[in-house]
Amino acid sequence: MKTEIFVNPLFSYLGDFVKQIPDGYSYMGEEIHNGRNEVRVVSANGLLLTVKYFKKITFANKIIFATIRKSKARRAYEHSRLLVRKGITTPEPVAYVNCYRYGILYKSFYISLYTNYSPLKQLLALPTIESEEALKAFARFTYRLHSVGILHDDFSVNNVLYSQCDNDYDFSLIDNNRMRFRSYSYVRGVRNLERLKIPVEKMGIIAAEYAREAHESDIRTLNAMTFYRIRYMFKLSVKRWFKAVISLICGKQPIQIAKQPQGVPVEVTKR
Repeated sequence: MKTEIFVNPLFSYLGDFVKQIPDGYSYMGEEIHNGRNEVRVVSANGLLLTVKYFKKITFANKIIFATIRKSKARRAYEHSRLLVRKGITTPEPVAYVNCYRYGILYKSFYISLYTNYSPLKQLLALPTIESEEALKAFARFTYRLHSVGILHDDFSVNNVLYSQCDNDYDFSLIDNNRMRFRSYSYVRGVRNLERLKIPVEKMGIIAAEYAREAHESDIRTLNAMTFYRIRYMFKLSVKRWFKAVISLICGKQPIQIAKQPQGVPVEVTKR
């Protein structure tokens, strides 16, 4: 087995802790999420850390991530460092770990500082009159993100966090392994909002503020946001339908179809 460990120079003193993660992960800290990926909050050297385990990787991706493409953990680390350099808030990246066996990736972990920011979906649950200024602040944050060439490919209400201090709002990005870096385009920016599940009246507030920042028509922006959202939901429904059909053909239980729905190398060890 080969283990690759990269640690942010700012947290080099956590090297010994990071080495323990592949074998000791399941006994560490407290589990706060368990789905396609698993996330634990762990205390180490006086710091509260988030450790994400990319546990469901297809066999094809295990080969791809070991040969021609960077692993999700490495991309999350490198993208987060880039966000920090560009002044975009994200939990400070600490390290990533890739474990290989027989030439393929079989375990992958990403470690960052823990954040107590709240998911954007909590903000969206508030009455419009209470959240209007926050929604405008979110639209400005989104435009700033796009204007510096960052497109988060999983830009959803769960992957954008926020914090409020009096009338000031700060927004933070997580799950940063899926990102693209392109020059700013109004169409690319609006399309990047397609995964956001936002009530119509709140979408109007966000669209108007985004349009103001981009010097575009608010009606055009709202129409574009609505179009891309509907198209995304349609594609998602089609994808689920195909999965259900494949499950039936393979004799598996049908899937219910929803209605509309630079790191610093520390070491490379072999065991």
